[in-house]
Amino acid sequence: MNLTTTLKSLPLIVALLALPLGASTALAEEDFFEPTGLGMGGAVRVLGVDSSAIRLNPAAMVGDPVYLSSLSYSYYPREKSHIFSSGAYDSRTSNFCLGTNYSVRNFEPPFDPQQDALWYPVSEDAALRDKRTFHRWELSAAYAFLGRRINVGLSARILRREYDLQEDSMRFSMDSGIVFYPLKFLGIGISSQNMIPTKDSLYPTRFSAGIGLRLPPVLRVEVDVVFDLTSAAKPMTDIHAGVELRILNLASVRVGYYSDRQFTENYVTWGLGVDSKKVRISYAMRIEAGPMELRQRTDVDEPVNRLLNSVGLDMKF
Repeated sequence: MNLTTTLKSLPLIVALLALPLGASTALAEEDFFEPTGLGMGGAVRVLGVDSSAIRLNPAAMVGDPVYLSSLSYSYYPREKSHIFSSGAYDSRTSNFCLGTNYSVRNFEPPFDPQQDALWYPVSEDAALRDKRTFHRWELSAAYAFLGRRINVGLSARILRREYDLQEDSMRFSMDSGIVFYPLKFLGIGISSQNMIPTKDSLYPTRFSAGIGLRLPPVLRVEVDVVFDLTSAAKPMTDIHAGVELRILNLASVRVGYYSDRQFTENYVTWGLGVDSKKVRISYAMRIEAGPMELRQRTDVDEPVNRLLNSVGLDMKF
């Protein structure tokens, strides 16, 4: 590369180097849930209502004996985010359960070179797009003791982040959890996420404690308290809560709430499902409530920035 080309490229190089300085605070990646769990406000760390348990509390996989495989798709207009996820676990064959989940997220958060880069060439303005692809893979194991009254689990996670405007990265971490059923219908659980610190704001180290009520086949209720230990100088506390009501053992209605970043962001969720013994089709919507502090996308209507939609298919055996 000759000197003239280097000088022409210098502003763009500086812009790319400065990009992380202007990046806005991002949501924790753990706040992605499968559709059934999303409809319940992400309160799935004890009851393990779907394959979200693989990434949130592996011990919740063995609360019920089932072979579960799942596919889902989620769309978040504010970030032009497309999330494809697949997972499966088997807690039916024996008390020992193995599960795995893979998801890929392609997205493009709101980006303005004038705000997100210290210096950029005007001619390159239209070409600067903050495209990102995140890969996430989990492998989990759990074991059920005493007739599934005491369940423990451990999982390993590989995180691969690919950028157009930043350096790619890869992280490894682990989760653990335990769920205890003092009564058949009442569960209590604790779990940790990213026990190996990732030094990444998107994947904080978290500790959670929750309580769940299950009255099959009619009702499930859960409340989780989640402590974010690494995203700020002091731990931050948030809440996840949700209810699922089944009608005639065929249809499900779900509602939920959860907060993020010490109640800085608040979400209400709802979902519907068609649920037979072997097939479950779920839809869920997340709505951000209250003031929106993060930058909004101007090429869509303002209310659309608040919505995330998710649909999924679960096969049960």
